[in-house]
This record gives sequence, structure tokens and C-alpha cells, in this order.
Amino acid sequence: MSRDLPTALVDAIDEPVVRPFQALRIELPDPLYVWTGLGTLIFADADGNTRNWIGAGGLGSIDTTGEATDGSATGIRAALYQVPAEFRDDIAQQAVRGVVFEVYAGALNETYQQVEATALIWKGRLDEYKITDAGDTLTVEVAGESRGIDQRRPAIKRFTDEYQQRKHPGDKFFEYVSRMTEVSILWAKAEQTTAGVGGGGRASGGSPSYRGGRDGLL
Repeated sequence: MSRDLPTALVDAIDEPVVRPFQALRIELPDPLYVWTGLGTLIFADADGNTRNWIGAGGLGSIDTTGEATDGSATGIRAALYQVPAEFRDDIAQQAVRGVVFEVYAGALNETYQQVEATALIWKGRLDEYKITDAGDTLTVEVAGESRGIDQRRPAIKRFTDEYQQRKHPGDKFFEYVSRMTEVSILWAKAEQTTAGVGGGGRASGGSPSYRGGRDGLL
């Protein structure tokens, strides 16, 4: 995440009247793009893709984003209020840990319908969720974890066919690794020979000889 805000957002914040909003992007199988208001906003995400962000007037709270002084990974929590109860099963089935989770901040113009500027203020992955059923509506709390937490997790890789199939199904690179311990490797040996010197010949590797006449070097 960049510490610098876009110039357009800085200008909007410096205006006498500021109309801020926040938005969430969670890349579920059925992606979730919501913002803290009513109606639909159109603006691009951090990947440059223009999205339609649905106003969830009950987008209740988003934790203050920050950076730990010791460099440790920090997460974030957000709550969605007044979600129609009919979406309970759909939300429960779609929640997949590890999908992209982003939080944006932005400013609207005087019509409250056009986006002046936005900035990505936090990016991580979906860690967990909690659904509270209140009858007609739901409260959905989602938590994201920073990608930096991977730095504290040991990277375990095994060069076996089973591990490779979990990561890359169908790849046969390690298919025969387990059999390598049973294979005998026969290394070729170089045969050493001694070159003999014949009666009228000359020794191999000897100095060249000369004879008279124009022929010169033999």
C-alpha cells in the first residue's frame, strides 16, 4: 500500500466540504463490491478494472487501518449491517479464505453520485467471517489478514509426486523421483592405452623431423 494519496484525493480533502466514503472489495466466487452509501458508484479498483460498487447503506464499520511499528502484519475487520436474510446461505457457501480483500477510501462531488478520487488504503486476504441472523436481516463481519503474515509462516515444500499433484495437478515432473533410490548407476571408466614406437615410424607426440630438399618439414 502506498503512503501517498493521489493528488485528486488530496485536493478533494482540502475542499471546504468533504464528502468521504469507504468501499470494500472481496473477490468471492460472486464478487462483492460495496460502499458506504446508497445507490451505485462506478470507479476502478487497484487493478485498473472499472467496477460497479453497490451502496450498502448499512455498511457499519471498518477498523482503523495502520502499520505496526515493529513491522508485524496487521489485519482489518469490517461489518455489513442490514443484509437481507435471503442471502445467508449464499454468503456462507461463498466465503473462501485467501481471496482478495481490499479497502478503499474516496471522496464524492457535490451531487454525491460522482467519485472525485479514490485510493487503496489496505490490501490483504479474507481470513474469517461471522454471520449474525437477526430474522429479516443479517449482520456479516469479515476479517482480513495482511499478506505480510506469510513471512512468519514456514515454507514447506516437498519434492514428491504427491506434493506436486496438490500444487499442479497433472504435472509429471516428480512422477519417478521415488524410484530413483532403486536405480543403479554404472559409471563408465576410461581405458588407458600406451602408444608404442615402431621401427620406421616416429613416436606419437614426438618432435617433427626434417629432411633435405624442398619438401622441408615432414
